[in-house]
Amino acid sequence: MPTDNPINALILAAGLGTRMKSKRAKVLHEVLFKPMLIHVLDTVKSLNLDHTYVIVGHQRQKVAALVAGYRADCIPQEEQLGTGHAVLCAEKELSRTGGTVLILSGDVPLVKSDSLRAMLADHRENKPALTLMATTLEDPTNYGRIVRNSTGGLLEIVEEKDATDRQKKIREINAGIYCAEVSFLFGALKKVGSNNKQGEIYLTDIVKIAIEMGLQVGIFSGAGSEEVLGVNSRAELAAANKYLQHQKNSDLMADGVSLIDPETIFIQQEVLIGSDTVINANVQISGISIIGKNCTIGPDVVLHDCLIGDNAVIEPFCNLTSCKVQNNQTVKPHSNLKQN
Repeated sequence: MPTDNPINALILAAGLGTRMKSKRAKVLHEVLFKPMLIHVLDTVKSLNLDHTYVIVGHQRQKVAALVAGYRADCIPQEEQLGTGHAVLCAEKELSRTGGTVLILSGDVPLVKSDSLRAMLADHRENKPALTLMATTLEDPTNYGRIVRNSTGGLLEIVEEKDATDRQKKIREINAGIYCAEVSFLFGALKKVGSNNKQGEIYLTDIVKIAIEMGLQVGIFSGAGSEEVLGVNSRAELAAANKYLQHQKNSDLMADGVSLIDPETIFIQQEVLIGSDTVINANVQISGISIIGKNCTIGPDVVLHDCLIGDNAVIEPFCNLTSCKVQNNQTVKPHSNLKQN
């Protein structure tokens, strides 16, 4: 999507994630076999923007190792002092090119490229200083609330920890995804203080600053509420995993693959499976796997990076890694094979 006005992406991936109760950086936790940051990087890659920057902090070397496979650069955040501070860390790189920056977090693995593409198009058409993504949730707990004025216009965003009891009842929330003009962004961020319960620089405060400056702030509401799920806890991690599992399994069944018990079958998004293949209960298929047509995958089978030919049968309780199964071949039950 490159234009005369550069559009770059900035992914915030420096946090540890205290509610995960884990020593592992939050964006390294897997959703349907892949670290959630990889989901975000893949989505951003499909937009074909000018460049991508990733803010890294906790376990930066491990996070950077994931980023290395993409046309992207890592920028360190030495201290985690809030989302606004994280964006400020990229001032040098983004100010060099100017233009527009798409800002999102590395913990939103469900966001779709179509939604981001539509948001960017909306931002380009209306030319505000800032566009934010919003949605309405049945349970808005832990999300920043969108506070509107008496005429329905945007007034400010209030974080959960700073919200009054009345504001906590608001169900319209900030999804934490922004399109901002660089010419506005960093000047506004330098006006943001840390006078809040967390003592952090909130990126959301630039909304109020833009309004006070008389600048236009757009709201994009075109994304589904499931897409903007931020994974901040183990429960939300499980919910994200279940969402992608259901999405992949639904696509496969629509393409002519039979899943005997979809709730117990987990298949990575990139896996290809031919029509008339039958997959039994308690199956996991991951990596760069391709399953041919008219195959039978027995119950309790695990396949990783496997190439399975047409009409093949994988009997129950097999565990295969990097294996090639020929057309019409049958793999005996309980086979445990790993090929180089």
